[in-house]
Amino acid sequence: MEKKACLIFAQVDHVSGEVTGFAIGRIMELGANNVQLIPTITKKNRPGNIIIIDTDAGHEGEIAKFLASELKVSGYHKIDTTHIFQPVTFVRKNLIIKLNGKSKSFECEVKIVGDPSEPLSVDIEHDFLVNVQETLNNSLHYSISLSELRTIIESKLKESGYEITVEVQSFK
Repeated sequence: MEKKACLIFAQVDHVSGEVTGFAIGRIMELGANNVQLIPTITKKNRPGNIIIIDTDAGHEGEIAKFLASELKVSGYHKIDTTHIFQPVTFVRKNLIIKLNGKSKSFECEVKIVGDPSEPLSVDIEHDFLVNVQETLNNSLHYSISLSELRTIIESKLKESGYEITVEVQSFK
């Protein structure tokens, strides 16, 4: 699948980190699909950033106004692109985590890239993992890294059915 888009490259300096962080959120609200920030050193040896904005062409005008008014960007480079992407589907599953005879249940949203009957990849969101990690730590007094938790859960995501059961090992 594909759609028309554009990449905006703008140099940003004379702006604090707080303002830059605010700007990223605001640019996303104005219609950007993604915003990347690359730290740089400018020609006068001052710190700066290159901000890369991936957006649909229809949002360029509002983003350009914001760049000028908030970040004092007087001009930018634009590359018209075609965004090539795989279809993405979201399904809800019930995740049950078992530990030492106790269990916790979570409803999770599973991201399927490609044809759901033959997925190219299956993923869960970072924020969900953080929630599960905190719950396991607070209610079952079990500590596990986000990386390990992701590996354990994602290894079960391709299984059919609404329910996923994961057993974690205690190292006591």
